[in-house]
Amino acid sequence: MCLLLLLANLLLWENVSSTPDILSIKDLYDHVVERSHTNYDISADIYHEFNIKFAKASWLNDKVPIECHTASIRTPRNFKQIRETKTEDLLKAVMAISRAWDYPLIHLILATAALPTDANEMLQRINGVKNGIIELLDGLEILLSRTQPGAVENYPPHWSGLRELQSSDEDTHLFVMYNLYRCLKRDTQKVESYLKILKNRVIFKENY
Repeated sequence: MCLLLLLANLLLWENVSSTPDILSIKDLYDHVVERSHTNYDISADIYHEFNIKFAKASWLNDKVPIECHTASIRTPRNFKQIRETKTEDLLKAVMAISRAWDYPLIHLILATAALPTDANEMLQRINGVKNGIIELLDGLEILLSRTQPGAVENYPPHWSGLRELQSSDEDTHLFVMYNLYRCLKRDTQKVESYLKILKNRVIFKENY
């Protein structure tokens, strides 16, 4: 059942509806903020469920986390830096973070489908995040093109954890999955936070 669900969702990947280009800037920001909030909510739920089902005792949480593959993307770290960051540059950072999950999510979905216990609900949720990020990027592309016509996106960082994710050692395999779900939760929350700030800046003329 897990593999059938996985196949169906992967076939739907290319058919996720894009955001209409006729939407106003306000409607576009409403759309991407709502979509990013949903992505974060689902990611947080998956992370919590993975901890409950697969974090044996406390060994996962006791290990030193692996640095997220998106850590190299330059983003403002405080309100002063946010104020000094141009809208188009913050949009590019948000897009780079989101695009950096293209490849890892494919393999995280495969790893989730292969878990030894029932993971149908987790698989549905992670596919929802995958499709949600695609939908989010559709809206962000339009926003960037309207904010800075002809702008080129920042190149997303490479993820190099496939060998460890596919390891035959169960502890290594689960630890990489744990870190990916942790980083996905962190990154979707960061994306939501930045987009809320951009919405307030662009629509309501507020700048923190």
